[in-house]
Amino acid sequence: MTHQNSASADSLTEYRDSIDKLDRDFIALLARRMELVRNIGGVKRDDPQAPLRDEDREREIFEVWAQAAAQEGLSPYFVGRVLRELLNYSRRDQERHLDRPEVASAVSAVRVAYQGMPGSYSDLAITKLFASRDVERLDRVGFRGFTAVLDALEAGQVGYALLPIENTIAGSINEVYDLLAHRPVRVVGEEVWSVEHCLLGVEGAQIEGLESVRSHPVALQQCKKFLGGLVGARLETYHDTAGAARSVARAKDPAIGAIASEEAAQLWGLQVLRRDISDQRTNLTRFLLIGTEAEALDPRQPTKTSLVMVVRHQAGALYECLRIFDEHGINLTKLESRPLPEKPWAARFYVDVHGHAEQEPLASAIKALSRHTSRLKVLGSYARRTDVEGPLPLPSPSGRAETTSPSPSHEGANAVGASNEGASNESAAAEDATEKKVGLEATGAVCPPTKVEGKLTEPAFSGERRTVTVGNVEFGGDNFVLISGPCAVESRQQIVASAAMVRDAGAAMLRGGAFKPRSSPYSFQGLGFPGLEILAEAGHAYELPVVTEVLQPEDVMRVAEGADMLQVGARNMQNFSLLKEIGKSRAPVLLKRGLSATIKELLMAAEYIMAGGNHQIVLCERGIRTFETATRSTLDVSAVPVLKEKTHLPVIVDPSHAAGRRDLVVPLALAAAAVGADGLIVEIHPQPEEALCDKDQALTEELLGQLVQGLRPIVEAQGRRF
Repeated sequence: MTHQNSASADSLTEYRDSIDKLDRDFIALLARRMELVRNIGGVKRDDPQAPLRDEDREREIFEVWAQAAAQEGLSPYFVGRVLRELLNYSRRDQERHLDRPEVASAVSAVRVAYQGMPGSYSDLAITKLFASRDVERLDRVGFRGFTAVLDALEAGQVGYALLPIENTIAGSINEVYDLLAHRPVRVVGEEVWSVEHCLLGVEGAQIEGLESVRSHPVALQQCKKFLGGLVGARLETYHDTAGAARSVARAKDPAIGAIASEEAAQLWGLQVLRRDISDQRTNLTRFLLIGTEAEALDPRQPTKTSLVMVVRHQAGALYECLRIFDEHGINLTKLESRPLPEKPWAARFYVDVHGHAEQEPLASAIKALSRHTSRLKVLGSYARRTDVEGPLPLPSPSGRAETTSPSPSHEGANAVGASNEGASNESAAAEDATEKKVGLEATGAVCPPTKVEGKLTEPAFSGERRTVTVGNVEFGGDNFVLISGPCAVESRQQIVASAAMVRDAGAAMLRGGAFKPRSSPYSFQGLGFPGLEILAEAGHAYELPVVTEVLQPEDVMRVAEGADMLQVGARNMQNFSLLKEIGKSRAPVLLKRGLSATIKELLMAAEYIMAGGNHQIVLCERGIRTFETATRSTLDVSAVPVLKEKTHLPVIVDPSHAAGRRDLVVPLALAAAAVGADGLIVEIHPQPEEALCDKDQALTEELLGQLVQGLRPIVEAQGRRF
């Protein structure tokens, strides 16, 4: 036995040594590739007409990588993720060769001030941001507060300041906004850092033995769900996450933990007790690089401009400002108000828009804005990072690369309503107010009083259909969305294998039941919240938004924390208490038609949700009960065009529950697409014969591929995107 263990250890060492050698070779090849990338950057610098980004070329590279990966037995999807990061790095590195005249050679040393200490997220973001700037030595100077950071910049102690401006969970950092409004500084860059909170402790510490946890108050708030499970542990606030980590290292007490980055753990000699403990999987912080003077940018670079303005205190002043952006075709990506302390009930507005303040059309728009504002300040124009390095082409099942980024037609035409970074609260409120006004005030031949009961679900007068966004997936419009996954979450291994099937097939979302309403009390009822956690982890790993069913009103908010979309099943379509509670949430909803419900009853169920303020609803036809017994239900394909006539909401179809037999799912799905459905939700399973529920209707990997192959020509013939 000892001899076998020794032989196994020798083999493991040999394999690891081989991997280490391959890694060294890989780094050497990467260095050679980057050298060529820099040469290309030099060509682009010397030829002002050359585009900075050749998307056709990138798509070709993705196709080559995807095909080569498939031939080697590798996942085209994960190989594509590696390529995506490599291309982002290449574009960053090329920027250093688009040198402005005043910085034609590398800067010998730069000092950057930030709030925090080594190992903090601000410190890590500095490294990422300056990767695209020629700096021989980068010095960082940490301060305890934001004010001290800008004081050091204005005093000439540092060349730049880096400050966080907003977080996808905590929202805007108002103190920084207020400082920028009054300081004589300029925004010269931005950076986005993906925050991964880790629970740290000294060597030998155990999670169950922690008596206190230290961190910045925002970090503690973002990990509230995890911390709630640490029974008896008290929370201690610190000025900085890395500072909390250092204090734990100095205390050397296994009963004290800290929430900080993994880099902070390495820096201060701590061990990671648990990774990724944020309540929300996606936790991004946007930072601004601040200087004392504006910096020139290559006119070919995608840019963003930040403004601060105080509109005239008169009716319609803000509307006139927004109209100016719209008329000039400028994409407004942020609009936020802050109170003016010196003028009660007046507000200062912070605005982010695409474009450079000194280039058309933004230059003309800013000039026009001055007529409707009492104060207008350009905070700065800088290279755009928040969407330029977003989704890139990913390999499709056929090995061809397909882009997942928004269509160019959506980028700038509707400056006020369209945003790649989230619409403003004011825009959303205005949209909701418009819908309510349509339902309440419209009378006469166009909208007679008899239709008031369906005032929220009926078509808008403009004829425009609502789109519903779930993560990076958009239902409605020209999009066709395929949702797929198993009926129930049975195990971690099963759901991960299912997610891989879904992603490789080209589907956009992952479905899975954590809670299962079953006709028999003796049937599998689901894993509950542990199953939801498994589903969310699989969706996060494969970059698939997840949808799952919620059964009880008291579970709505908790399920919404783990799922990207809530499903109301057929049995609960008229569970009005549940519908009202979902209406209070802002989570997107997949509302299925009841087993014997009419179309009107389905729309009235949607009214319950929308009346609560939640308008993010996708309707689903899943078959109704008739006298026919050849199928589980009778799929009412006519419901799709009827619903599209009666409502502006997206409509998808569930052929799996209608058929009850896998051999019927594909033809029913193709029929649904042909009559104009906005998408499908179909059940799959890596091993259908072992499924704990609905095994007879779950598609195999082969059948799922056949479905996708059959859908593409139908969807494309309709002028839609799959």
